[in-house]
Amino acid sequence: MKLLAAPQRTRSVQAPKEPTIAAGFVPHRFERSYEIDATRDDVWAWLNDPDTFIKGQPWPYFVEFVGGGFEPGVQNTHTGPLLHCCGEIGEVRQPDYRDLRYHYGAYVLAMRWIRPTRLQFWLDAPAADRTVVRVCLDSHCRSWIRRLWTLGNRFFWRLFGWSIRRGLAQRARKAARSR
Repeated sequence: MKLLAAPQRTRSVQAPKEPTIAAGFVPHRFERSYEIDATRDDVWAWLNDPDTFIKGQPWPYFVEFVGGGFEPGVQNTHTGPLLHCCGEIGEVRQPDYRDLRYHYGAYVLAMRWIRPTRLQFWLDAPAADRTVVRVCLDSHCRSWIRRLWTLGNRFFWRLFGWSIRRGLAQRARKAARSR
């Protein structure tokens, strides 16, 4: 009796395709930078800790990771009223780059209005104790809501800079207490 070898399972990883823009939508890009008085390693550790996003959400919003944290291929969702941003962690180059590619079906306000496609972070260290964080959010939106989407991003991402500083200060206090 001849035994047949079990088929080998392999996972082919292909470069993700750029999302196709649906009829009636236009591309939108929002970029913002923050200068943070902290080392790049400290900022990277905060930015790549899932608890930063899981525990930092106001109710009823939540963030969830399936299959790990900020590693390539890990599924992620950020959801709540008027928001469903599901995606997959893409490229991660420690300590200076990470991206999240949103799946078709991700939306802000309504699927008919705003569809995020990619979120990227870059970290640069112009000095040993200073880090520049640059964020870029790509999306597709209806042309009539483009300006409102830009204004909403300006407000939201301004708060994100404050969150980075507050989160790093909390980590520093916690580390000082544990010494």
